[in-house]
Amino acid sequence: MLAAILILLYTGALCYAYGAFFFKKMPFALTLLAGLVILTVFAEFFSLFFQIGYFIHLILLAGLMTALFTRRIPRPPLERTSAWLPQLVLLITLALVLENATQRPTNPDTNLYHAQSIRWIETYPAVPGLGNLHGRLAFNSAWFVTNALFSFSFLELRSFHLSAGFLFIAAMLVFWQGLVALILGHFSASNLLKAGFLPLAFYVLGGELSSPGTDLPVSLLIWLVVVLWLEKSESEKPYHTPLIALLISFALTVKLSTLPLALLLVPLLQQDKQRIVSVAAIGGLVLLPFLLRNLILSGYLVYPLPWLDWFHFDWKVPFDIAESDRQDVIAFGRFVGAGDIFAPFSEWFPYWLSRQTINRRIIFFAALLTPLAVLPRRFAPRAARTVWFVLYVGIWFWLFSAPDFRFGYGFLVAALLLALVPWLLLVVQQWPDIQKVFTSLACWLLTTYLLFTLARSLEWRTFPSRVLLPADYDRVPVEVCFLANAPAFCAREYGYCGYMELPCAPSPRYWVQLRGADLRNGFRSLPR
Repeated sequence: MLAAILILLYTGALCYAYGAFFFKKMPFALTLLAGLVILTVFAEFFSLFFQIGYFIHLILLAGLMTALFTRRIPRPPLERTSAWLPQLVLLITLALVLENATQRPTNPDTNLYHAQSIRWIETYPAVPGLGNLHGRLAFNSAWFVTNALFSFSFLELRSFHLSAGFLFIAAMLVFWQGLVALILGHFSASNLLKAGFLPLAFYVLGGELSSPGTDLPVSLLIWLVVVLWLEKSESEKPYHTPLIALLISFALTVKLSTLPLALLLVPLLQQDKQRIVSVAAIGGLVLLPFLLRNLILSGYLVYPLPWLDWFHFDWKVPFDIAESDRQDVIAFGRFVGAGDIFAPFSEWFPYWLSRQTINRRIIFFAALLTPLAVLPRRFAPRAARTVWFVLYVGIWFWLFSAPDFRFGYGFLVAALLLALVPWLLLVVQQWPDIQKVFTSLACWLLTTYLLFTLARSLEWRTFPSRVLLPADYDRVPVEVCFLANAPAFCAREYGYCGYMELPCAPSPRYWVQLRGADLRNGFRSLPR
């Protein structure tokens, strides 16, 4: 945990410095978020030509020192409150994140391809045709670059995976500010929404804190965009539009399932010409390295969407393999075989629903019924209806594309909470006398819940081994196998390669050929 604290502080210093350099007069937590995105985009460009190691940190530190000496970075505008209860909530929140983030990764996809993707980024520049070795390695995500940037594998201690914890802390600081505002009597839709996300974040995402997967960042980015959208409608600040554009664009590069969120860019582009240019420039800069990495890893502009077949590199993943990967994602979410994804909705949906827990069914149907609460104009302001509509589109997009429940929490939870907030706000406005009672009760319930969650998540058995260093990736067994013209490693269990040796594939790839003498030359598929 000592190493984790140092890494989180270092990450925070870099993120704040670069966020404050590009975004002036912005709250501390939002500056951290902006800095994290900016550093990731820079690292993505860098990864096209170089491995992510100590050299990029030397560059970033040089930039940091230059900005400090030229006084281009202001002091952090830290939020303070004299009330002890929200301070206790924040302290428990930080302890919860630290405990959960230092445990072993529990997401099964981490052993399948997350860890391997990160190790390739740490070891080589973007590798042409890497998706031929394993289709999942072509599932490019900017979040893997973030994890590689702050893994510090070049220290040869281990590859740290604490980026999820850092993003979670930054988001919790944003949500915690809403709780503080409510205690001070500033009741608004955005503050109620922030306070509501505090316990829900741990409830649906707590298990992902130790993993470098994309489910946690996607959900948090969706929630943050919704909060900023409501803030913008209540009292617009100069940073709202560019920051919303930045987070939406970044969410698209983390996972394509956030595509409906891009609908919010339409009203942003309907403003004055200066904002149109800035939004377009932000989106272009964020998306460009992501698209270039896609082309290098798979030969497609977006993978696995094989119909976007506009390029003809020799390392391009064959069409049938790309299409199979696309169908596998859908089949996995629906709990059906790949051949059953073409079955009508009336056949696969009842089976999918029967596999969900009671809690998930309640969340799902409650989210589908949110139009009953949002559409009446008297109870929901225009901004709330606009962002709710985008979230509702996102729910249906998730349901028909890849409805694994953990993929949909971002849209489902945000739509449900957003539908409740106007009604809650109406109650406290109609009866002002209950505001203090409401905030006190909410704080005590939140504190109790967080303490219960902390007690339940403590791993006393592994705690002594995590005092200095957080838990490492699982060590999974692999064995020597062969490609068409070179040796490789293959998984022995469940297709898991974990963070083991490179190159590693789920099974022998006799039709895959190394394109040169070195792994950085990449791979191509031979005709089969």
